[in-house]
Amino acid sequence: MNGVKSIAFSADLGEMIFGSVAFESTLFASAVLRSAIVAGVIALSLVNITSAKEAQEIVKAGSLGGFVGDEKIFTGKVKVTKLFNDAPYRPFGGGLVEFERGARSAWHTHPAGQTLIVTKGVIITGTEQDEVQIAREGDTILCPPNLKHWHGAGDKQSGAHIALTGIKDGNNVNWLEKVSDEEYKATLKKAK
Repeated sequence: MNGVKSIAFSADLGEMIFGSVAFESTLFASAVLRSAIVAGVIALSLVNITSAKEAQEIVKAGSLGGFVGDEKIFTGKVKVTKLFNDAPYRPFGGGLVEFERGARSAWHTHPAGQTLIVTKGVIITGTEQDEVQIAREGDTILCPPNLKHWHGAGDKQSGAHIALTGIKDGNNVNWLEKVSDEEYKATLKKAK
């Protein structure tokens, strides 16, 4: 009896989909419907597999490498460790920059801005407008796009920061001239 009800239901379903059909056509329609459902489930599964590529990711410490600061753009001993790269959903990269006492970057700008999170010691930053500030461990420096600036450690204490640097048109920084020893010493006197 259950089989008859199933056949009757299938016939009703077949009629709904294909109009009035014979019993054999109803079985065919039922098979087509089952195939469509299976195809839909497979398609959804593939979507989930594709989405899995955008799942959380852990970048192992040191896995992206690092480098000693190039003397063309840094003064003193500086170490840069890449933390993560940009991605389609994250238009910025991150790095840990460690400055020994007296070390500093050259003047530079960022077309999409930069955020610095001080993780150790002090970081001194200066701008073209002669603004000088000291940021300490736990402080955050927010640098808007295209602001000419530099940053580094003080003369008495080392410092480190995590740099989150935006990317615009494939570029994250425009390096300019180095900060001279005279500029640096004058900046230290103004630092608050």
